[in-house]
Amino acid sequence: MNHLNRPFEVKSIDEQGLFEGYGNVFGVQDHYRDVVEPGAFSKTLQSWQAKGRLPALLWQHNSDKPIGVYESMREDHYGLHVRGRLLIDDVPLAREAWALLKAGAINGLSIGYSTVLEERDINRVNHIKEIDLWEVSLVTFPANAESTVTHIKTIREFEKFLRDSGFSRQEAVRIASSGFETQRDAADDEAEEEAVQAALMQNIQSFRRKT
Repeated sequence: MNHLNRPFEVKSIDEQGLFEGYGNVFGVQDHYRDVVEPGAFSKTLQSWQAKGRLPALLWQHNSDKPIGVYESMREDHYGLHVRGRLLIDDVPLAREAWALLKAGAINGLSIGYSTVLEERDINRVNHIKEIDLWEVSLVTFPANAESTVTHIKTIREFEKFLRDSGFSRQEAVRIASSGFETQRDAADDEAEEEAVQAALMQNIQSFRRKT
C-alpha cells in the first residue's frame, strides 16, 4: 500500500472532535513527483458507499491505531473533501491527536492507497488517474513541504474569522454552526458556493498567523 501526503485544509473543528476539510487537493505535485487528478477517487468512493462504510481514520498510518471515523467523503472541483470525528471521549490517542491538531503541532493528512491507473509525463511526473483508497491518516510530517493544517480552534473563533473575512454576524453563525455542507445546500447557485470558498481560502493563512 502506498502513502500520499497532501495539504490538510481544515474548514472547522469543534470541541466534540468533529472536523471538516480537504484531505487531498488535485493538481499538487509532492516530493515523490505524484499528482492526483480530478476523478481519481470517484470509483473507490462508490465502492466504499456500496459497502456501507468509509476508509479508516488512522494515526500515522498505523492500522492498529484507529482514532475516529469518517462520516463523509466526496470529490468536488477542489479535491477530496472529508468530514471526520475523533473519538475523544473513548480513545486516549484520539484526545491526544485532537489536542495536537488544535495546537498546530501536527499539520498533515496522508492517504493510504493502491494505484489503479496512472500516467507518467515527459517530465517523469506521475499523474494518478484512479486510486483504490484504504485509509486517511493524520500525520506529523507530510511529503509535501507546503502541506499544512490551518487550524480553527473553536466554533467561536471560527465565527470571528468569518466576520473578519467579510461575512455578516448572521452568516458567520450559520456557517460555523452548520458547516460548509449546509451552506452549499442553501446556495442559490454555484457562483455563491465558489464565493464562500474563495473568501475563506484567501484569508485562511492570515488567520493562522494570528493564532
